[in-house]
Amino acid sequence: MECFFAEFSARDSEVQLEGDEFRHFRALRKAKGEIVILVNGKGLSAFGYVKSISKDKVLIKINNFVENLGEIDQKISLAMGILDNKERFEFALEKAVELRISEFIPLRTEFTQRKEIDLARLEKKAIASIKQTIRSRLPSISLPMDLKSLAKTFRNYDYVFVLDRAGNMELPKVEFNSALIIVGPEGGLSKKEIDLCRKRKNSVLVSLGDFRLRSETSAIAFLSVLHFNLL
Repeated sequence: MECFFAEFSARDSEVQLEGDEFRHFRALRKAKGEIVILVNGKGLSAFGYVKSISKDKVLIKINNFVENLGEIDQKISLAMGILDNKERFEFALEKAVELRISEFIPLRTEFTQRKEIDLARLEKKAIASIKQTIRSRLPSISLPMDLKSLAKTFRNYDYVFVLDRAGNMELPKVEFNSALIIVGPEGGLSKKEIDLCRKRKNSVLVSLGDFRLRSETSAIAFLSVLHFNLL
């Protein structure tokens, strides 16, 4: 069953797909009467069928709504150093969205070479990921910030997991409602940045082992381990 992104509310009985979503619909060669899923990125999903197809839009008749389809109970935020390689940074975002993060925070650190991001492009990547994995909430993507500014928000999380090769290789079995994961860019976080994180009571330094991993690999691997520990 194919999934499409659209703006709608629980008061709507029909939804139109236009623009990019209509082009996506056409590329999939969906036909009148077929069942589809709609997500609005705000926690609401809808099951419906294709009522009509015109030259530039398709009309979906909604059968029923579902709240928080494909979502988890916990809030997981990923703060990641901006990578010089834009494609690798986007790949990390896409996979993190699939792994149910609720927030993505691009980080400017001492070792980041590229300081700016294409926010509109990242949002499109995130939308594509929630459609592919059928989840109803679109993670927020913040403007870039430095670690000092991010550290001021640590108190908003139950745990802050900082990925560092000198950290603990055993992830504690913990229960949480909210967690922040911090991953450095190429070259990792500086000693000054690690020390800044270490001072916070709810921060935990975690190592993924002796292997040297790329930033995007570390983020994906840790998110996978974290989900396994939530089971």
